[in-house]
Amino acid sequence: MGGSGDEIPAQALSRFAAAEARLYPMALTDPVGYQLATTLVGLVADELRCSAVDVATVVDRRAELVDLVPRLAQEAGLDAAGIPAEAVVDAASALRCRELGGIGSGAFEGA
Repeated sequence: MGGSGDEIPAQALSRFAAAEARLYPMALTDPVGYQLATTLVGLVADELRCSAVDVATVVDRRAELVDLVPRLAQEAGLDAAGIPAEAVVDAASALRCRELGGIGSGAFEGA
């Protein structure tokens, strides 16, 4: 991409990798929790699609979105208790950054 808003800070990449490593194994150990987590990731990703047109904006909105997760869950009729909002936001941010072309699908390996 090349613009200054397209570079993802190393700290954010590490958070993205940690979030995915935390959430994705739930598919095997807690399928119901995993389904809830992926639904929440989708809700946050939808929010980012509406408001974040570059990688810098995705990264900058993290704190705001962490605070927003409970409201998004409530509005969707979901109980987000037990699902870490930080991991949800970081996984959704990783997804949005991939959509924006800021990272490839394998970019988190070894982060």
